[in-house]
Amino acid sequence: MSLAVEPGDLAGVAQQHGPAAYVLTTGADGRPRVIHVAVDVADDGTISGVVGRSAAANAVDRPNLCVLWPPAADGFSLIADGAATVNGEPSPDTPITITVTSAVRHRPARSQNQ
Repeated sequence: MSLAVEPGDLAGVAQQHGPAAYVLTTGADGRPRVIHVAVDVADDGTISGVVGRSAAANAVDRPNLCVLWPPAADGFSLIADGAATVNGEPSPDTPITITVTSAVRHRPARSQNQ
């Protein structure tokens, strides 16, 4: 079960999950790249953070990405899909801005025996 999160509600929901999330980009070879990033969510749902050179280069070439927050106390994860804008040339500390296109709180995982 997934619960939709409106962009205007994303900042409040993200606070329940903490100040850091995983940003998932796609490399030139099609493989995913996952990094842990301190993120800030604006009131309009825009996400900003600082990523490294490889993630920034991936986002320049393939701006569609995903941001994943680990489960909150209730077990729900927060997942946001969006398009990244890289601010400057890819470097070890590259600012990015992510315009969220959709977000959901995703149900806790269940074991095969449930």
